[in-house]
Amino acid sequence: MSNAERPILVGGTGRSGSTIVGHLLDHHPDLTLTRPMEVRFITGNDGIADALAVAMRKPGSAKAEAAARLAATRIMERWFKRAPDVGLHTSVEREELRGWCERYLEQSETDPLGAAQTITRTIMTSIARSIGADRWVDTTPANARKADRVEPIYPDSTVIVVNRDGRDVAASFVHQTFGPDDVFEALAQWEQRMGRIHAATQRSRPDRILSIDLVDLVRTARSETIEQICSFVGVTVDRDMCAWFDANVTHESSHAGRWRRDFDADTCAQIDEAYLAACERLVSAGVQLPSGE
Repeated sequence: MSNAERPILVGGTGRSGSTIVGHLLDHHPDLTLTRPMEVRFITGNDGIADALAVAMRKPGSAKAEAAARLAATRIMERWFKRAPDVGLHTSVEREELRGWCERYLEQSETDPLGAAQTITRTIMTSIARSIGADRWVDTTPANARKADRVEPIYPDSTVIVVNRDGRDVAASFVHQTFGPDDVFEALAQWEQRMGRIHAATQRSRPDRILSIDLVDLVRTARSETIEQICSFVGVTVDRDMCAWFDANVTHESSHAGRWRRDFDADTCAQIDEAYLAACERLVSAGVQLPSGE
């Protein structure tokens, strides 16, 4: 089997540490992080995986056609050039991509799975060629909550789900230019995404999924977690990869417990109360919670 058929998809709730894992794997000689490191078009909202899911539920329907057209439009507009150096434009010419999208739409009318596989592999082959990748790693956060939807496209893919304390996730989002800017709204989003990740992984083939906690990777079980990740994706632990990790990723740099430092005492108490309530709901739904600080 070609390594191109065995991509590694890293994801989480957003602000959960998937980027750290992506860079760690990028420093292994047998693995390469995609450029952009989040290709988005496969598992992003209204992407290829979502369009395929609609087509599999309602084959040949107007909804399936509309979903495919929306995915193609987002490839050409939203994900083609997200920033000067970020987007599919860094490895694909616009007119070439347009032709692939047109063929995708034609094929999806009668063979939606084949269409999804063809356009995804075509684009990813172009990206892999441009960065000299044999086996590639993508860190689109939605990879985790779309693990089941991407499985038909890449049956031999592996998915690494990175979990992080929801209070730190929420605090981190508040400092970004994207996502919720209210800590309680961000916490509600974390809960929703944790539920979706759980549902998606439950619907996936178990041997495709590895869940790790960020706190284990950066503090409590660094070498053990790296060994677990490497074993899962089928590579040996590399000395240079570990050296990079030790030099660049520390417990302090992961901003663990930042929610306690970023807000006043009253707000922290409210955050903690809301988090505990969210955790109770998640546990009752069978969701395994991340380790706390």
